[in-house]
Amino acid sequence: METEFAQIEKERLPTLYEVLLKKTSPPVDLWAFYTFLSQYPYAIDFLDFWIDMMAHVRLCKDYIKGVRESIEARGKIADGDNHSEESSILLDALLNEGYLDLKNTKRVSQFLRGNVEDSARVSKLLDNMRCEHQQSDSEQEVDDFLAEMVDDMLKEKTRQNKQPKITRKQLLNNAMQICSLYLISPQQSPRYLINVPDELRMETLRHVQSERRFDPQVFEELRDMAYNFLEMDCFPKFLSRVALHNLHDQLSDWRFQTIAAMGKSRHMSGKSRGHKSPSPLSTYSGIGRIALGLCWLGIGFWIGYVLIFLHYSRAIRVTTVVPFGVGCYFTVCGIYQVDILYSWFGVTQKLMYEKKLPADGEQNYSKIKCRVPSIFALLGGRGRLMPVHQPFIRKLLLKRGMWCFLLVTVLTAVFTVLFSCVPGHRI
Repeated sequence: METEFAQIEKERLPTLYEVLLKKTSPPVDLWAFYTFLSQYPYAIDFLDFWIDMMAHVRLCKDYIKGVRESIEARGKIADGDNHSEESSILLDALLNEGYLDLKNTKRVSQFLRGNVEDSARVSKLLDNMRCEHQQSDSEQEVDDFLAEMVDDMLKEKTRQNKQPKITRKQLLNNAMQICSLYLISPQQSPRYLINVPDELRMETLRHVQSERRFDPQVFEELRDMAYNFLEMDCFPKFLSRVALHNLHDQLSDWRFQTIAAMGKSRHMSGKSRGHKSPSPLSTYSGIGRIALGLCWLGIGFWIGYVLIFLHYSRAIRVTTVVPFGVGCYFTVCGIYQVDILYSWFGVTQKLMYEKKLPADGEQNYSKIKCRVPSIFALLGGRGRLMPVHQPFIRKLLLKRGMWCFLLVTVLTAVFTVLFSCVPGHRI
């Protein structure tokens, strides 16, 4: 599967789903996408919500796995144990009906809600077990009885193996936290989701807060809405920026400074970061290169006119190729936001400055040997440079770098020939 995806990476740009599942390589990985959205306060809230929702789904899956393991363990306690035998029969019924099948999301959600009344066999087994345990006089509902029985199984499994298991209470608290973070109100929710229909927001809050639901289907419409927004509006802008350019003006890290000030740990924000690159060419890559390029072009024009009006020979006036070449290089690279040397060496600028670059071995990407020349420190500093691991983007940037090199060569040749061939006249 990994080999197949590696082949796909060489042929096309990644999709949003691949990025969110962390299957892509830099510079189009999830951290880069998260960094890119940090400049859009409301957009990054939708990404945070999607990440939190996927974490909640994983917790629900872990809960289902824990339930299966706990019931199976109870069935192996001892022969002749009626309660263990009933648990085994119940497990068989739940498996046959698909309530513990992670592929059957609808049935799993029903089990998480305790709603198994549509299965006559499971309901009958639960009624018999409830009556045998002398709980019929408590007027306990089927779903409450099932939830209590499952929690008891998980607690017993935890005591036996001394390994904590996810409980319904933890899942409910997690769902409550998601609602408080994103849905209640702009004043009470730190990452309130804007442009969400009020009907959908209120319905979700009612399911979680009043009905005490925590199954993934509660947030399914909101999750789809967040994904569609990221896919249609944010992701194309992200790809156009990181896939077509290797020069990026440094983004502000206000998001991470605010989080650090609040003392909260956030997704993918565990490492300490510098706040500003020490090099102006690194902080303002495009504008800085254009300004520097125009300065060099001005120097070239000044030298060219001086040599013309001092009536120097054409052989000496050819020396204007140096300032014209440097000026055209920086100007073209700044306009196209593609540094030619970066594209040749297969590196690109990060969207945010970091004092220490993570080593290739710290990430699950194939190593790409990339030696960054010391001269790059003058072009924008090494602190924001990283290898381009994605093969398709590497080829794309190389092609754009060759196009920029062609423009630089043509413009330099035109200016040099023009100022060399003009007849000299001493004033």
